[in-house]
Amino acid sequence: MDASDGAQEGLRRRAKIGHRKSRNGCKSCKSRRVKCDETRPVCANCTRLGLACLWPNTSGTPKAPNLSPPGSSSTGSIVDPLPSTLSQNGPGRSPDSISLSQLWALGESSPRPESYHGDGIPPPVANEPLVPSFNSAEEIVLPESRTRRMLEHRLMQHYILNMAKPFPVSAGPAWIELFGKKVPQLALQYDNVLFILLANAANNLLRRLPDDAELFTARHTYLISAIREQRKMVSSLTTETADPVCLSALLLLVHSWAALQDRPLEPYSPPIDWFSMGRGAGVLIWMSMSAIKNATEEEKARSCLMVVANSYPRFGDDESYFDPKHREMFNGVLTQKLPSGDTWDDETRETYEKALSYVGSIQSAIDHGEPVYALYRRIQCFGLVLPRRFIDLLQELRPRALVILAHFFATVAQVPGTWWIGDGEGGREPTAKREIRAISKVLPDEWQVQMVWPLDITGLR
Repeated sequence: MDASDGAQEGLRRRAKIGHRKSRNGCKSCKSRRVKCDETRPVCANCTRLGLACLWPNTSGTPKAPNLSPPGSSSTGSIVDPLPSTLSQNGPGRSPDSISLSQLWALGESSPRPESYHGDGIPPPVANEPLVPSFNSAEEIVLPESRTRRMLEHRLMQHYILNMAKPFPVSAGPAWIELFGKKVPQLALQYDNVLFILLANAANNLLRRLPDDAELFTARHTYLISAIREQRKMVSSLTTETADPVCLSALLLLVHSWAALQDRPLEPYSPPIDWFSMGRGAGVLIWMSMSAIKNATEEEKARSCLMVVANSYPRFGDDESYFDPKHREMFNGVLTQKLPSGDTWDDETRETYEKALSYVGSIQSAIDHGEPVYALYRRIQCFGLVLPRRFIDLLQELRPRALVILAHFFATVAQVPGTWWIGDGEGGREPTAKREIRAISKVLPDEWQVQMVWPLDITGLR
């Protein structure tokens, strides 16, 4: 093994330090097999890595987050009193908070209806779920109370007044009708739509009220509740339920994008949760589309999904975004002259080529002045259309995969912002710029030359 291979191996694998087992450590430390300092509510390891800090329930009864504490009056707080130590970490570090990776629970798979064909989306690999899951210990209780009703009214009003227009420049009246009227109407019938709508509204409000612990609890509670309801509906997908399943998946995509703004970047790890959420949501969207396309004309007329299916660009109808011409300006990233640790077999080569072509197709669309809403659709679909192998390469911290991810975020940085994409509103650094800087810091020196374009686009060089 030469020096470059040794450096690459060090990049992929971090040594673990020996330690004595802690009997009462948090679940995250136990699963990672590292020593926990047992500091509650959030241990030092989880604080440093930005993980959810969940503790074993010593009483034997699962603890469920509760929007209305027992014994509270109708005008009481919607959350339990927070421990004094919580203020050191911010409301988002509540002991009840659960990360997307824990929700995703890759060991379990979601039911897949027989009708799924997966046109335009790479099929899920074995044990890769379509919807995140969680065990019974994290079940959510939503007790009826005036406090809950007032919160839900507040969140619904915020969505209707401030979030019903999904893009800075709309694709047309049909999209405004879809998100401004159809989604709220479906929320009255289907809990998966209602809960993810409320979770996104809480997420949006937190941008203006970052210290509001009630909103943090609401965002977490409604997200998990939405995922639970989505799992139920996926197991029995029909033409009648295709609309709410698809729209809930689209709103889950928005939520996963918004989550990138708050994730810790030191030490850096790629946004695997976001990719996994995107792939699962993508399959659900295509399943719903397939159900409607195979429906009767009367059922198609009642469905709102044709608005999504017929909007430009039409993903799934062709794969022109993988055309080799799109990656011509980025072909240097595919060089074999830099040590990468890649096994250059056909699958790996094709994965990199597809990912780079897709990034190039976004840049080409930007250069040709494509409408903003079309650019957002291209950006949203990045994680949906790429092979699963690309996620594996990112998890292994392969330099080439990280460089391609940086190029993707460089295209995102050029598109006029919307709240969920992390546009830098309120003095925050834009998500794309944060990710590119973090990637540059962990890349080996010999790969820095491939970061010139992303760094130039975002003004970081």
